[in-house]
Amino acid sequence: MANAGSRERLFPLLVVGLVGAAYHNALRTPFVFDDVEIVETRALHNLWSLRPLIGTTRPLVQLSLAANYALGGLNVVGYHAVNVTIHALAALTLFALVAWTLRSPRLGTRWHDAAAGIALAVSALWAVHPLQTESVAYVVQRSESLMGLFYLLTVYCVARGAASPHARRWYAAAAVACALGMLTKPVMVTAPITVLLYDRALLAGSCRDAWRARRGLYVALGATWSILVWLLAGAHESAATAGFGMRDLTVGEYLRSQPGVILHYLRLALWPRGLVLDYAWPVAHGALAVAAPALVVAALVAATVWAFRRRPEVAFLPVAFFLTLAPSSSVIPIKDLAFEHRMYLPLAPLVVLAVVAGLVLLDRTALAVDRRRRVGAALALALAVVATALTIARNRDYTTPVTMWTDVVTKRPANARARNNLGDALYDEGRLDDAIAQLQTALELDPAYADAHNNFGRALLAQGRYQEAEAHLREALRLDPSSAHAENNLGVTLARLGRRAEAQAHHEAALRLDPAYADAHNNLGTELADGGRYDDAIAQYREAIRLKPDYAGAYANIGNVLLRRGDAAEAEQYYREALRISPSYAEVHYNLSLALAAAGKQDEAKQHLDAAVRLNPGLAHGVASPPR
Repeated sequence: MANAGSRERLFPLLVVGLVGAAYHNALRTPFVFDDVEIVETRALHNLWSLRPLIGTTRPLVQLSLAANYALGGLNVVGYHAVNVTIHALAALTLFALVAWTLRSPRLGTRWHDAAAGIALAVSALWAVHPLQTESVAYVVQRSESLMGLFYLLTVYCVARGAASPHARRWYAAAAVACALGMLTKPVMVTAPITVLLYDRALLAGSCRDAWRARRGLYVALGATWSILVWLLAGAHESAATAGFGMRDLTVGEYLRSQPGVILHYLRLALWPRGLVLDYAWPVAHGALAVAAPALVVAALVAATVWAFRRRPEVAFLPVAFFLTLAPSSSVIPIKDLAFEHRMYLPLAPLVVLAVVAGLVLLDRTALAVDRRRRVGAALALALAVVATALTIARNRDYTTPVTMWTDVVTKRPANARARNNLGDALYDEGRLDDAIAQLQTALELDPAYADAHNNFGRALLAQGRYQEAEAHLREALRLDPSSAHAENNLGVTLARLGRRAEAQAHHEAALRLDPAYADAHNNLGTELADGGRYDDAIAQYREAIRLKPDYAGAYANIGNVLLRRGDAAEAEQYYREALRISPSYAEVHYNLSLALAAAGKQDEAKQHLDAAVRLNPGLAHGVASPPR
């Protein structure tokens, strides 16, 4: 027994080790999808302000991102390390909850001796299941894993409190965990109901007895809903993407599409192949597409309700699955019909059910008890190894934005958003022809796609096709007049066409839409500098640097203005700072050579001139303008 106890104390370390093995290759994956948009939000760049907490339904997530930025800027390793840590803590909490539940009096002694081993199998398989990759490797989806951690902690604290002489402490901890979950993501809304049904199934025996025994607990848990009401009342970021007032989806469209989505989730839980970051799941149309999945899901729900009345301790698992999935897969419309991260917590009861069912089947064989346990452990280990390998392979899809979006386009070729994002990623790699091909396809799939028009216009601009670029950028603004990016890109295009007054007006419009838009400040500065307003130009460049401290182009532009004004010594300092940030910036090497020559440093000037020509043999003579 002592040896068994010693082994069991190692089980949590095994869980953490498996999480580390599964996600070791995810720590340096870049930001994907809306990661950059959210992480680079100016409100997150000051940890000690209240801005990350205002107008959002996920203040704790925003606060955690602000803390990441304060500690490491935009270094992705810190963000991923936090995500993996949250996931490991959630897996440990699941381990503790399963082990404690299996030893609860209502389950008798059947699972008592094997509780730790079963908990290890459940938590390990759940932690390394490939379906979890989106919640871990996709930075901002820590909202799902962090909420899942608080959800599991809430249930665990209640389970511990029911058998503890210090019940009030455990129940207070449960209420705090529930409140923190509400501050993390609205999906936490079902936690108090899940706790009550867990209590009814595995602790008290009935909802009436649960209320009598723990009335104060349920009052406290119910009170946490007020946090969610307060957050939703003041939220602005989800207004266009979720809720009954959405324009993109009606309640009926969402409801009739979700049975098919739920069945897809169940298929991925059993066979996690063909994972997709962005499904662009279509609204279900037609009797067969709607009725067949709806009948299957309705039958599963009915069977769950029937079983809960007769064997609540077993049926609690499918009940927990439907409850944790309900906020995102029921009647509340969300812009995207399907996302794999929504299965983060609902996967847990499915894994428990699968492990327990496997053990029941083993118990019905003729194998001896010790033999059955060894076979069960071997099967769990084999599945964990396979799942870990699949998760490691899936993490490779996150290696670069081009890799990820190529994967999505391959699996969902009619996904206009994926085509647009792949085109954007290809543009960032300088593959303009490939980018344009993807963006053209995106617009063929969705001619009214404003962001694709903007990105297409930007790619055409980079190819020098200014008139075509102008047409697409104006269309982007017609479709979305609030697009600061389209205003800025149109300004750059008009400047290249020599229409500088119009260009300046569009850069100013971009800044009215987004005062923290560093590129627009930089580009406006260039228009002002070309108009001879050097002091105003430098002020715009300095603001761009304040907003984006590693902005090499803005440093170079200040150097250009100073060089034009004849201040070669001060220009030299700004050029050197630009090269510190971006050592392969050919134009800056060239301009620094001019500044050094003016200061009489001929040898060093020649070194930078040689570097400029080596990096860009076609570099024109004169003061070079850095790319906008």
